[in-house]
Amino acid sequence: MRRRGEDRDRRSHKGSLAADRPSNVGRRRRTPQSLARNAVRMNTSDGLILGIDGGGTKTVAWLARCDFKNDGDLPNATETIGRGHSGSSNVRGVGFETAFDNLNLAVERAFTDAERSRVTVESACLALAGAGRDVEQQRIRSWAEQCQLASKLTVVDDALPVLYAASPDGVGIALIAGTGSLALGRNENGNMARCGGWGSLLGDEGSGYQIALAALRAAVRVDDGRGPATQLHGRLLEHFVIQSAVELIPILHADPNNRIMIASLAPLIFDVAGSGDPVAMQIIDQASTDLAETLKTLINRLGMLTQPVSLAGTGSVLIHQPAFTQSIREKLAESGIETDYRAIPESVAGTLVIAVGSMTTH
Repeated sequence: MRRRGEDRDRRSHKGSLAADRPSNVGRRRRTPQSLARNAVRMNTSDGLILGIDGGGTKTVAWLARCDFKNDGDLPNATETIGRGHSGSSNVRGVGFETAFDNLNLAVERAFTDAERSRVTVESACLALAGAGRDVEQQRIRSWAEQCQLASKLTVVDDALPVLYAASPDGVGIALIAGTGSLALGRNENGNMARCGGWGSLLGDEGSGYQIALAALRAAVRVDDGRGPATQLHGRLLEHFVIQSAVELIPILHADPNNRIMIASLAPLIFDVAGSGDPVAMQIIDQASTDLAETLKTLINRLGMLTQPVSLAGTGSVLIHQPAFTQSIREKLAESGIETDYRAIPESVAGTLVIAVGSMTTH
């Protein structure tokens, strides 16, 4: 059964990413201090919590209400009452200021969807792409504290909630392949490790961005006459409504934060590969090989010998390309690693699990 306001929320946030990005044109920037003045510290008996998942393409905020046990410290159930969406909050991809604007917008939309005034919630988990290091997490925490976002704050990268969305104990491997890519694992001893997640310049193998970038490079090689013929050339020219690959230069360099636009080409490359184009097929095969190698490295590092390994996947590439995901699993199986796979379309659900877990007292 759909929640009240869910259809309205989905309709209001459909459309281009540009429409989701907060505009500063013609209005004063809302500072953390001004946001704090508008936030009212809540009575903790209301049990409101926030889960925020910020990726390279979009930010999703879920506002939930907790149902507490009479004799326990932790809630025994949560009910999502509001959802909000906005643009990217990858701090390395769009910068801190834009990320903070999009975080604030997603939170405001979640409260609006719940038909509630914005208040300081009891607990919040912010899981953001590009926030794997302490220095990024501390800056995000400082912003959230200035905004009086929550009484209790947890800041993590965007992979950890995938584990908790798949399993309450958070044991297993989480793989993200969307705009970027990253794998994070936690073994039964509680040891954690990650592999990949180096960003578009140093890594992001198997991501939508790297898949599309490889296709663009193949297209310009065709234009030069130094690469094999491929349907990618014609399809990309058609997509951008241009006559020559040389016209890609101003298009791709017009926006310094063009990762999202480039990554959005990935479905086109999968479509061409599905038609049997050898160049596109090789690009997709290499992407699955790269992700399988990432997972194999992480599984071995954590000593996860119990088979099958719990594997949770999220991100547009994994969610919308099941055959690609199956190819990754098959390559792992060739190395003797069996996986129990679960797709996580809404990894933001895991942020609520983490937010609840941080509530040690009631």
